[in-house]
Amino acid sequence: MLATDFYIRKRKELTDWMMDNSIYFVHSGEMIESTDDENYLFEPYRNFVYLTGVKEPGAIYLASKINGKVSETLFMHIPTEREMRWTGVKFDKEQLQKDTGINNIVPMETWEDVISRLMFKNDVQDVYMDMARWRMSYALNPEQRIAHELQKAYPYITMHNAYQKICSMRTVKSKEEIEAHCKSAAITEEAVKNMLKNMKPGMTECQIEAYYDFVLKSYNVKIPAFWTIAATGKNACIMHYVDNNTKTKDGDMILFDLGAQWDHYCTDVSRTYPVNGKFTERQKQLYNAVLKGLDAALAATKPGQLKGELQLISKRVMAEELVKIGKISTVEEIDKYYFHGSGHFIGLNTHDVGDHDGMILEEDMMFTLEPGLYFDDEEIGIRIEDTILVTKDGCEVLSAGIPKTVEEIEAFMKKGE
Repeated sequence: MLATDFYIRKRKELTDWMMDNSIYFVHSGEMIESTDDENYLFEPYRNFVYLTGVKEPGAIYLASKINGKVSETLFMHIPTEREMRWTGVKFDKEQLQKDTGINNIVPMETWEDVISRLMFKNDVQDVYMDMARWRMSYALNPEQRIAHELQKAYPYITMHNAYQKICSMRTVKSKEEIEAHCKSAAITEEAVKNMLKNMKPGMTECQIEAYYDFVLKSYNVKIPAFWTIAATGKNACIMHYVDNNTKTKDGDMILFDLGAQWDHYCTDVSRTYPVNGKFTERQKQLYNAVLKGLDAALAATKPGQLKGELQLISKRVMAEELVKIGKISTVEEIDKYYFHGSGHFIGLNTHDVGDHDGMILEEDMMFTLEPGLYFDDEEIGIRIEDTILVTKDGCEVLSAGIPKTVEEIEAFMKKGE
């Protein structure tokens, strides 16, 4: 968890924004069964984590603002002795109060009693929920089920979605969040370097990936920021290739798209390396075209910059480079080889909240830049991506320590032989 003061500040910002005589609630999410008596590893709803730091399933944070006075309650599942015996789960109420800054922590079973009493005794007219609904057809999650129950029981209330408000709060990072991002970037750097030290032709993509996974696990990072792409040869021309089961050959390039997370704050990095540690002249030409596109966009990154323009900058530079080496005749032809946007905001999610292209960059925002070119005819895909913090006068590349230039890559891999 981050410092307690962080969560207190964020909740105050939210409750200051709420109307009087209103309530807000957010659910952490539920465990999901994978097969038989096994569950998927639980991933909490990120806005819940942002406000409380709690990462347990089946929890609700409730804030009420009645006659200007704010009250907070955290509803938690209290494990039974049998659960503690079988799974080792613990519940330390005093520590949780200290960590979250929420004094009123009660069993989840009291939810209906508490909310009924709150609605009956007060003139609650407005209810704020927190709903991110990507498609209408998706099944209802716990948050949405509770909202339906409340609307049915109290048809006079007006429902509001606080999701966009909290998203706007998340776009500019605090010092505590930046520190967590720096930690996840440092773990990612160590993990990538461990791969490079051990990578050799003849290994499968997943064998190489295992050296990355080992470092993450050694820091108790059980789930990476996202599932790793390790794509050699023509596999690198598939945008979201995740099979990672092809045997590498001498002379292949391999594209990695990966990142660790620390306290759920993510790093997202792409690098493309020669498996044998040495670029061919042709690989070097194509690689440097992408790198120049990234460098040009990084040079333009600063507060006040429209984020969407960075894509156009990197795309234009890459097109000009491809014309120089004779791969295309006109800059417009780059669309044959460039298929995606140049980056996204990053935070508690890898693809984090924010208007990805229409936003003006501000100090302490974080995002990625990831230009890429994909040459099916040459069985080479190249993507180079960094995780970036916007600073007062420019930007800081948190993933700068991961070898990126041709010279850095070849020198590092030669040293690891």
